[in-house]
Amino acid sequence: MATNIDLNTLYKQGKATQFGVAALIILVTLGIGYVALFKDQWSEIETLQGQEEQLKQDYANKAAQAANLPVLEEELKQIRTAFNVLLKQLPTDAEIPNLIQELHQAGAKNSMRMNSVKPLPPINDDSVQQLPHEISISGSYEQIAQFTRDVGRLSRIVTLDKISLVPSNEKEGNNGVLTLSANANTYKALEINEAAASSASAAE
Repeated sequence: MATNIDLNTLYKQGKATQFGVAALIILVTLGIGYVALFKDQWSEIETLQGQEEQLKQDYANKAAQAANLPVLEEELKQIRTAFNVLLKQLPTDAEIPNLIQELHQAGAKNSMRMNSVKPLPPINDDSVQQLPHEISISGSYEQIAQFTRDVGRLSRIVTLDKISLVPSNEKEGNNGVLTLSANANTYKALEINEAAASSASAAE
């Protein structure tokens, strides 16, 4: 049963009531003190709990990465192997003339006439140098198609771009003879000092 207590007459109440009121006052005081004293600490605890969850997530991510490390190392090994194979397919300076000769031979093998092979200025791209040659060759459509396939089978990497295929200007053009004009590009790996010089030139 609820009882209204006048603090001014509390001394007239029984001991049980006095102790009850005193206990209530103590509890309220402790509660207020707890809030005042530990509010900042509680906020810090909540912040630390959030950081703990983030650290757990980071740990889980790193653990997953560590588990995949052998797979990633194997993939990197395969990439390096493939890259080294490609590097071996790039001609050296001494092999460039032989490569031009191979282009002539690819045309002759298909009974075609190589009209011209003109070297163009090299193009540096980081550690690789592109060596373009402007070529012109005449033959039938079938011969030109076979020539482009043979170029793709050369011992060193050669690509064709800026391709133009038009009827020959000569009388034989009426007999289905076409002229292929294109840039035949090969590539070579730059030495470290050459690559550094190329990067410095590009930065200027």
